[in-house]
Amino acid sequence: MHFAEFDALLEQALRRYAAQERDGDVAVFDHWRATEADLARVERRLGVRLPHQYRRFLLRYGAGRFLFVELLPADEGRRWVETLLAANEPGSGFVAVAPVGTGDYWGFVVRDGVCEDAVSFRYQEDGAVEPAAADFLEFAATEGLRAGR
Repeated sequence: MHFAEFDALLEQALRRYAAQERDGDVAVFDHWRATEADLARVERRLGVRLPHQYRRFLLRYGAGRFLFVELLPADEGRRWVETLLAANEPGSGFVAVAPVGTGDYWGFVVRDGVCEDAVSFRYQEDGAVEPAAADFLEFAATEGLRAGR
């Protein structure tokens, strides 16, 4: 998926949920944008290179609540919020980016210090990993915006 296609899906979601957010019924998006310095710090501490599309997403839209999914922020200044650095251990072979709420996570498999573009689902119980989306925008559209459901 490309950003132009994702932007169209996001615009539809914003229109659909704008009234609820405006009335305070539901927090739809947090928009906790990362900076290049935030992302460089995460990559340095975890010893990985994050996917370009994911980096661009955090710089452009941010993290926190993204409609139906929570995205871990890169910014360590968020009190009471789990961050990318708190949720991940260097050398684990997986970078968790979105908690499921059951101890499971969506994230990226790491090979030779480089995160795959595909988003995978990692089970807490046994560490098993299975593919979830071809790239981060597809994941954000499917799980976050519930596009195509």
